[in-house]
Amino acid sequence: MAEFAGYDMPISYDPLSGGMKAEHLKVRQEAGMFDVSHMGEFRISGPQAVEFLSWACTRPVQNLALGKAQYALLLNAAGGIVDDIIVYRIGPTEFFMVVNASNIEKDFNHLKNLAADFKVSLVNESEKWALIAVQGPKAMGILSKRYKDLDQIKYYGFRLEGDSILSHTGYTGEDGLEIFLPPAKAKELWDWLHQEGVCPIGLGARDTLRLEVCFPLYGHELTDELFPMETMAAFAFDKAGSFFGKDKQPPHPRQQAICLIGDSPKPFRAGEKIFLEGRPIGELSSGSYSPILKRGMAVGLVVATLDLKNRPDGFIVEVESGGKLRHATLTKGPFVETSRVKRRLVTPTAKFQEG
Repeated sequence: MAEFAGYDMPISYDPLSGGMKAEHLKVRQEAGMFDVSHMGEFRISGPQAVEFLSWACTRPVQNLALGKAQYALLLNAAGGIVDDIIVYRIGPTEFFMVVNASNIEKDFNHLKNLAADFKVSLVNESEKWALIAVQGPKAMGILSKRYKDLDQIKYYGFRLEGDSILSHTGYTGEDGLEIFLPPAKAKELWDWLHQEGVCPIGLGARDTLRLEVCFPLYGHELTDELFPMETMAAFAFDKAGSFFGKDKQPPHPRQQAICLIGDSPKPFRAGEKIFLEGRPIGELSSGSYSPILKRGMAVGLVVATLDLKNRPDGFIVEVESGGKLRHATLTKGPFVETSRVKRRLVTPTAKFQEG
């Protein structure tokens, strides 16, 4: 157990699961369940809800269909990233927003200030919801025993199910659902999943799973000081849109995101410095060990002036790790291809699924 966002959270369920590596592989090969009830939930409604959210978020919601969700960012007055969020369209003028646990109060106050000029209602429902995520190639098959017609909920779609929300989203790169439900009913669902053989998964494996597929983590890849186009979430920035903080974007990014793979199982760590030909060019924002590739993996930020496009595929940089420099190979993410996340480019050095 460890403190996270003001909660005591399980790093792993060892000895029940066999530890972090075993939990990671369970999700990649079968199914695992995460108690992520610490996440925040807001409800936004009212006659100007669409206009408000299209102003507050980096992607407009005008064309978001009922029963669909989309990933977006919230920006501050300086153009930096307040948080990364998911917006769900419940009705024509009613939306549901999921935010990171550590940012609940910050996000709510930020949205409340922006909402002053709009006819909207903004309610923090975080204490009303538990959230259990079930992820893995066997997840939907298991959940189909409890919920009907799950094949009708497309990826990034959702369905209201009584007092619950079944959301076809997740943070692992695998298939599955995130199930929002009243806290009083969460234990029954958890126990049922356990009886069906679904392994509980802690924060340790959650981090290595999301890192293998290059999903950004707020506080690491995304911060109040970073601009969207400098990050792995640049795809969520609508260049054609008009929203709060857009006018503060610099004409040219200061930094660029990169993915690095090691030549040994030794993990990389956040904060380690990146060097090229003896000069510092950036640092790692997240690093760990990939249980699938059996290599160290990391993502980080380097100076934008470094021309990566014209470098030969698989070129080497160095990372200061434990007081020593070690080689790391630049590659395109994700490190691991899944049913939901496809590799954009495979370098020869990263083409090893079995280690």
